Amino acid sequence: MTIPATTTLDLNLLQMMLDDIEDSIYIMKVSGTEIMYYYVNQAATKFSGITMDRMGTSFFESNSSQMAAYLYKKYARVVEERRTIRFEDGVKLPNGMHSGESILTPILDENGTVSFIFSVTRDITERKQQENMLYYYAYQDDLSNLFNRRYLLEHVVEPSTIYLLDLDNFKNINDTFGHQAGDSVLVEVACRLIEEFGDNRYSLVRLGGDEFVVVDSMPAIRTEETAEQLCELFHAPFRVDEHAVKVNVSIGIAERKHEETIQDLLKQADIALYTAKGSGRKRYHLFEASSRYNHVENFIHELALSQAIDKDELHLHYQLIYNPASGRAVGAEALLRWHSKNGGPVQPSDFIPIAEETGLIVPIGYWVIRQSCKDWHQLKEMYGPLFKISVNISRIQLNEEFFVGQVLQILKEEGVEPSVMELEITESTTLHSLQEVQLILSKLRGAGFTIALDDFGTGYSSLSMLTLLPIDKLKIDRLFIADGNVPLIAAILAMAKALNLLVVAEGIETSDHFHMLSDMQCWGIQGYFINKPKPITELPSRLDLSIQ
Repeated sequence: MTIPATTTLDLNLLQMMLDDIEDSIYIMKVSGTEIMYYYVNQAATKFSGITMDRMGTSFFESNSSQMAAYLYKKYARVVEERRTIRFEDGVKLPNGMHSGESILTPILDENGTVSFIFSVTRDITERKQQENMLYYYAYQDDLSNLFNRRYLLEHVVEPSTIYLLDLDNFKNINDTFGHQAGDSVLVEVACRLIEEFGDNRYSLVRLGGDEFVVVDSMPAIRTEETAEQLCELFHAPFRVDEHAVKVNVSIGIAERKHEETIQDLLKQADIALYTAKGSGRKRYHLFEASSRYNHVENFIHELALSQAIDKDELHLHYQLIYNPASGRAVGAEALLRWHSKNGGPVQPSDFIPIAEETGLIVPIGYWVIRQSCKDWHQLKEMYGPLFKISVNISRIQLNEEFFVGQVLQILKEEGVEPSVMELEITESTTLHSLQEVQLILSKLRGAGFTIALDDFGTGYSSLSMLTLLPIDKLKIDRLFIADGNVPLIAAILAMAKALNLLVVAEGIETSDHFHMLSDMQCWGIQGYFINKPKPITELPSRLDLSIQ
């Protein structure tokens, strides 16, 4: 508003100015223990319902008893402490509304006594609406209006029991009637779930597609009874384009019995679900930790692993290789790690065999080579241009028709020379097709790659392999180190020296192991004593192990 040119600001003009402010302003008069309304602007009247004709009344005369007690305690504190106090927003008031942020300032008279309190309160209704809208979009499923996966993972911390529902042969509905009809079925499923389980005890979640989760927050007592209730929800047919369509459901159940996380329970429920489907669908199964679900876990891992690259779930950790003679890290072995967004970390021993059995090791192997090339540029800056990255190569990869050309193409695209990459194979890789492996390794070695024979000493014909394979390096298996058989290790080192092969000892976990191999002039040392496998960002910038 425009302020007229005047030397004195009259009270009417002041009131007009205060009424134009969007924040709520309350001026309270203090007289002893009495706190009475003295002035409210229009914003305050709109928020609280207190009008100017209530001036001179106390909180208790103009508000409910609960609201009056809340306000009096707030203002009395300012009188007692005789200082400005800021009260945070978002408190639910006795009248059901949410408070805004308030700043209460005491006005002292000439005697230093609090005579008035000036309060400014900012209305957060609009902001709360925006926050609620953002919360809705973040945690609600648009189609079903149920909670989504993000809500389940972030807010359902310690569920008692989870029921994972998957509609049987739902794809047939989409293929026959179209996706819009399929969506209508999913909405009807959500409606039935809400009608039967829509109280505070349960959290209802649509994971995505035709998968739903019902979370029971109460201790599991009637688990099977609840599962039967869920199955009954699907007894009545669904209406699809004027057709009555029967939809069945399979349910996997997981109970929290120890300290399982929500990811653990989802994994267990997933296993139970696949067991139910494998038993003929249209039924439920309760996960039992004592049961063996190897075939189910393998199937789940296969499905998830096939999408792991696209979902950015694969990562590389590096374990350094230390050269005692130079006192430097001269290389690192790239070790594949998988952190499934649904099931959490998966051990290499659990997924590598599946990847090899299904052939997924081929695209995953190419990803490992490409990622290690990308990382080498950073590792070179940390440890020098001669630093090598070791990558494990499986028999399945070597059998690929265009493996050599594909690897060389990846290195070319990433700007990496073959001389900085070491390819590790195991003796078992060569057992079925030695001549073919010899040919492929010769091509790779001729292109500039270093070839290492990993896990040396664990096979039956390791000695003959040294003369048959075009290799540059041996890696002594950790079992020899753990046994501490010095004469045998010395013999391996002497034999390797005679064949012009470098040796890396794996599994060095103690200072005694380290000094034993150093004194024996072993070229490379690798193990937990040097460093545990870590992401590239957590590797030490330098190593000084000479005095340990």
